[in-house]
Amino acid sequence: MAISLVSVTPCLPVLNFTFRVLHFAVAFCHHNLQLEIIRRTLALMKTVREKYGLLVIGILVGIAYAIITRIAFGEKAMLASVTYLFLIPTVLGMVPLLFASHEQLRSYRNFIFIPWLVVGSSLMMMVALDLEGLICLIILGAPFFMLATLGAFIVRLVQLNRESKNKGKIIGLLILPFLLSPAENFVTSPSEVYEAKNTVIISSTAANIWENIVEVDEISTDEYESGFFNDLGIPRPVSASVDNRKVGGHRIGHFGGGLVFNELITHYDSLKKVAFEIDVDSKTVSDNVFDQHVLNGNYFRFVDATYTLTELPDGRVELALASKYQLTSKINFYGKFWGDIILEDFQSRLLVVIRKRCEQ
Repeated sequence: MAISLVSVTPCLPVLNFTFRVLHFAVAFCHHNLQLEIIRRTLALMKTVREKYGLLVIGILVGIAYAIITRIAFGEKAMLASVTYLFLIPTVLGMVPLLFASHEQLRSYRNFIFIPWLVVGSSLMMMVALDLEGLICLIILGAPFFMLATLGAFIVRLVQLNRESKNKGKIIGLLILPFLLSPAENFVTSPSEVYEAKNTVIISSTAANIWENIVEVDEISTDEYESGFFNDLGIPRPVSASVDNRKVGGHRIGHFGGGLVFNELITHYDSLKKVAFEIDVDSKTVSDNVFDQHVLNGNYFRFVDATYTLTELPDGRVELALASKYQLTSKINFYGKFWGDIILEDFQSRLLVVIRKRCEQ
């Protein structure tokens, strides 16, 4: 049955009013929902600020302190300073927890992971600011993370056993590294020579091997198996040439990134042993932070390298490569640890190339 337009017309104002009421109700609810979200967000921010605000400030202060000390220590901020390698990370672990409440100090998560957060963030900031290279993060990481945790534990122990927080003495530790660092200059750094050695057994003649070590044809990227340290910036070997095959002859070693070693032959016993002193061409050292620290610094120096061939009863030949290097610092034991690891990795990869070439 048809509906008359006349009968519907009186209902239009009612429908229009109802629609407006519903629209207002929806808008009101939506507005209230937005206000509730804002209210709860502000409440959460207030809770975070009240509960963790000072701790967050402590974390930021710790990161800033790490950057400032890194800039202040300059070249010594690696393996040349006891203060930087051992005291600075301890202080870094203390700083954020100086701003923590007793409740926060009682949490084992805080005194373990917050120092790690400060150290990790600081090291990444140093890389971002080109103050350190990626390999430096590995070398500095172990003592920094461990000693930062120790520093946090000391603060936790002291603060929880005091009724009131007397931070004055502990905050004084912030300036302690700057007082002790100059004092290190009055202590003579010992110089010690270490040796890293690798060997490989090659199924070839001594004459063939000799031709592949005295001079080295260009090593292609397909021949050389890059490793972890190469990815972090350690140059790979490229080639080596000799002007005179005798004592007093000069050997030029070329490496990735344009690095050049000027080498003087000091021992030449054909088919048995060859040795050469190493002088790094400082003009060819890359701007890489680690290369500048090590190759252009004052605490690490290559001394020499020696190849030795030993014929075995089964007809094969043992080839040994030994490199000597000198460390001059107050923490030579730690420098030796990393020096051996990096050099032995480099040498083992080079010997693999030589073995493959000789056995072809």
